[in-house]
Amino acid sequence: MNDLQAQAESVAAQAGRGEQIECAIGHGRGTTVKAYAGEIESFTGAESFGLGIRVIRDGRQGFASAGSIDADVVADTLAEARDNVPFGEVDAYNGLVEPDGVAPVVLNGLVRPGLAEFPVAAKIDLALALERAVRADPRISGVRTAAYGDSHRSLTVATSTGLAATFE
Repeated sequence: MNDLQAQAESVAAQAGRGEQIECAIGHGRGTTVKAYAGEIESFTGAESFGLGIRVIRDGRQGFASAGSIDADVVADTLAEARDNVPFGEVDAYNGLVEPDGVAPVVLNGLVRPGLAEFPVAAKIDLALALERAVRADPRISGVRTAAYGDSHRSLTVATSTGLAATFE
């Protein structure tokens, strides 16, 4: 189990009597390298997190979200979702799905193995090599930008009804 899944399960486990909780945590990492005139024009490495918590009680649903997974932010977001429950419309069908023994569908081939560990220096070298290769072609008179980019996204979901999964 990864740390984000453990954190989502910890939030879901805080469901009180007559309450259901769903916690979703998104995580993303990305790199962009732009080369121009044989040099690195720009480099961006970014990481982001998103959190969504849904609380269902007495047929009403409250939701809150945040852009951080720091413990104090998570606690505040759970409290806000609970505070939002009374504002939800009563719907007899509001509720979280119960485990049925069917494993989640796994979509293979969406993530390139090893990409997350691909060294930054190699990403820079690829952008520079691309620009060199294009400039070496006599048919091409100029290169505005040669770039390397990658990204990795994952979503972890856990519910107080016992479901937990991570998708990439």
